[in-house]
Amino acid sequence: MFQLVFFILFTSGFTESQGKNVLCRSSEVEISYSFCDSADHIFFLSIVPCSFSEGRWKVTLLGIPRSDLIFLEGSVNLWYDAVNVLPLKKVICHGFDDEYSFCGTLKGETLNVTFEFSGLTMQLPKGTYTILLRLFSGPSENNLLMCMNVTLLKKLDG
Repeated sequence: MFQLVFFILFTSGFTESQGKNVLCRSSEVEISYSFCDSADHIFFLSIVPCSFSEGRWKVTLLGIPRSDLIFLEGSVNLWYDAVNVLPLKKVICHGFDDEYSFCGTLKGETLNVTFEFSGLTMQLPKGTYTILLRLFSGPSENNLLMCMNVTLLKKLDG
């Protein structure tokens, strides 16, 4: 019980809801997001298909970054039942020999990327998952580029 109260207090302390945007909705899953920073974002995200039963997902990202994407670090925290089940931090763009085409995009340039990736390899029980996504344009967390709260409602088990 204490974990649930702590989770609610902690997450509401750093989230500033700017309204939920529905990313996708199906009989199996519903995914919505909101930005948790106060900046205006020119941003579009699409995931097809909206299903966990499909093996591959096609993701389209369109936006205009607020700073150069020479160095980019991402942080993901997946919460379920008040437990952080997936804390992950990864350097996405190093500034040299980057594997992603959007690395090197300059502030104000249009970013338009479509890529495919495999769906989840683990089975998730039905329920509500909260995902905190943060992108940093430098090696310090003071260089916050984007912050998103994603709510994933899995409607079916398996």
